[in-house]
Amino acid sequence: MLSALAVAAQLAIVAHAPDSVAACEPIEVSVAVSARGAVIPRLVAPSLAPFDVLRAGTSPHLEYGGARTIAEYRFTLATDRIGHYTIPPFEARVGDERVLSRPTTVVVRPLRGRSAPAVIARARIDTSSDVNLGGAAAADTVYVGQQATYEVAVFLNQTVRDRLKRNPTFYPPEMQAMLAYDLSAPAVAPKKRTGSQCFDALVYRRALFPLVAGRLVIPPAQLVYSTGMTPLSLLRSEETHELQTDSVTIVAIDPPLAGRPAEYDGAVGAVRVDARVDSAASRVGDPMLLTVSVTGTGNVKLFPRPDVKITWAALVAADERVRIDSINPRVGGVKEFDWVLTPRVAGEFDVPPVRYGYFNPSQRRYDVATAPERRIRVGPGALASADTGNAEAALTIRTSYGGPSWPPLQSRPEFWLLLALAPLPAIAAGLRRRTTQPARVVPYDPMRSLSNVSLDDAVALRRHFVRALAHRLGCNPEDFTHPGALARAVRRAGVSPETASRAESLLRDLDSAAYAGVGNVPPTTLRDATNVVRAVDSEALARSELPFWVPVVVMALALGLAANALASDAAAVEFARGVSAYVRQDYVDARHAFADAVATAPRSADAWANYGTASWSVSPPDTAAAIYGWRQALALQPGADDLHERVGALREDGVLSPGWVPEVPRNTGVVLFALLWLAAWACAWIAARRDARFGSWPARLTWPMVAVALVVGLVSVELETRIAGGRLAVVRHVSSLTSEPAIGMDRGPIVGTGEIVRLAGRNGAWARVEAANGRDGWIPTSQLLLLADRRAPRD
Repeated sequence: MLSALAVAAQLAIVAHAPDSVAACEPIEVSVAVSARGAVIPRLVAPSLAPFDVLRAGTSPHLEYGGARTIAEYRFTLATDRIGHYTIPPFEARVGDERVLSRPTTVVVRPLRGRSAPAVIARARIDTSSDVNLGGAAAADTVYVGQQATYEVAVFLNQTVRDRLKRNPTFYPPEMQAMLAYDLSAPAVAPKKRTGSQCFDALVYRRALFPLVAGRLVIPPAQLVYSTGMTPLSLLRSEETHELQTDSVTIVAIDPPLAGRPAEYDGAVGAVRVDARVDSAASRVGDPMLLTVSVTGTGNVKLFPRPDVKITWAALVAADERVRIDSINPRVGGVKEFDWVLTPRVAGEFDVPPVRYGYFNPSQRRYDVATAPERRIRVGPGALASADTGNAEAALTIRTSYGGPSWPPLQSRPEFWLLLALAPLPAIAAGLRRRTTQPARVVPYDPMRSLSNVSLDDAVALRRHFVRALAHRLGCNPEDFTHPGALARAVRRAGVSPETASRAESLLRDLDSAAYAGVGNVPPTTLRDATNVVRAVDSEALARSELPFWVPVVVMALALGLAANALASDAAAVEFARGVSAYVRQDYVDARHAFADAVATAPRSADAWANYGTASWSVSPPDTAAAIYGWRQALALQPGADDLHERVGALREDGVLSPGWVPEVPRNTGVVLFALLWLAAWACAWIAARRDARFGSWPARLTWPMVAVALVVGLVSVELETRIAGGRLAVVRHVSSLTSEPAIGMDRGPIVGTGEIVRLAGRNGAWARVEAANGRDGWIPTSQLLLLADRRAPRD
């Protein structure tokens, strides 16, 4: 047939169909069109009733020969009606030239016996909202962002239907530059529209949304189906078949430039807009949630964020949520956009109408959807930033610097050493009571020993003289053997040079008498030795007056106090500079000065409190830094009323919230635990001594007090952990928590600016956090201010 078209005509068309066919048997009609040049002719198909169009070849087979182009179109038809039927002429068009084919007559005869198995697959593009299985041509031109339904229909005659083991499996092709959604299949497999009972149709549908303009080709899809074998087949129970559909083409074009409104930002579909605020009344500084909902049909996921502008409040874009409805033939849904709205001035205001421009492809025109305005009443707030003009005054700050706070008791080793030694007296008293009373030891008396020495024994006199001096000086008698050693020893003990010289001279005389073998000594020698011992005893420093560790402790304390004084002086200078800048309403410089103060003295509650206040007073307010500074100050002064009031004005956190701080003096629980612990072991010591004056009540109180002390200790550990906030962080900006530590994961609940969260884990640059009301998820660590850092964030 194609060779018959190789004639000199400008445009030629030939249609061919079988002369006869059995009822319900598919027939193939081919139409060939020849035209000069490389222009592809356009084919217009007539009405083919009473035949049903099972497949319509919208993409022709092309052949280029010399200066002509031949396009061949194929149609698959079927009918259950008996008789003679004429297929009207097909029309071919190239520009203004038109040509018709000859009519074709087909004789449909009755079907004898069962028909041969027939399975026909067809793929097409449809822009209507209904499933249309009888269309001879499909619309293939859509706007970018408009829905085009990709439809694959599998036609099965009754013979195949009886032998089909299961529904055919559809393997969709790869679709590039398009976003696809699977659509639900019709509840009942549709029949042909003309009433034929020859074929059943199984329909697979996907909604496609072109993302770019151009000619987009969808390759053939694959269908796999299994049929049972005939009774004569003995080896296999079923047979598997594979079938490919036609390839289809979509031509995507951009919406027109003419008539675009200023509010248009790329939305394509039919939409409506609504806006709501979570509260109709608020205070200055209290954040509210503004939500704009865009509902309609179209590619809802790609609807852009509306443009919202409010002059009387700070507006920060927050989360987005999408709900897709793919049950209906037309994909639609709702997309919600959140903003955190923080009023800056008091009064009654309107949230202005939200205008949302879109292009309606079904009407081929632009339109603007409008959300109604909302009335908000804003009352005066406890926290007003510096840019609120005359509506609110700036917050007060602490003008006197109290210096850094002492470290908590539980962080000091001597505190735990004292508690560890508390049971020792009771234990020692109990052990002493079980042992026998040792013999009384008469203490050594140097003067009595000297007075009892005989003048005839020079060796004994020397021995008791040296022993008396060594006992007083706290050294060994053998240290005085070398000449001059005794003088140096008594001089180090604070004895005068005259007494030291007398002691050294007397010792040398006694050495001579003892080692020379002289039995007796002059009578005055005993008196001189007694006088020297008494003089040394009166002039030398007491042994308990200056232990060796005393200078070490004094030096360490002096160094510590000096370093603390230097740090306090440096922090006090920066603190005073910050106060001066704040009074001049130079809040940025004040914030920097207080940041330098806390860098020098991280344990200064006054510097942290003023840093938070200055951060709130800058324009625009730094809510996260303000909460961070006030929370650091609360870790040092948990009972400060001004800090609780300011944190509560921004974040009303309950007892179960991560950032909650009990209003109690510092170290209350630790001190109570220490007192109970010491009292319990004091009772145990009294009970071990069995003093009749106290009776038996100390023994009965010991272990109950120990138990109460341990319980109080556990409670104080939890209390101090809450106050210190070592595993807490402040959120820098409004963020959505993700289900996994990676970009692009499913978004979960929102955490607001300045919200205090608890760190539950780390994974690289991500942190798992727990917020109030059961919210948890992953957030980048860069979005957090960690309280454990104890450093003021810099701009």
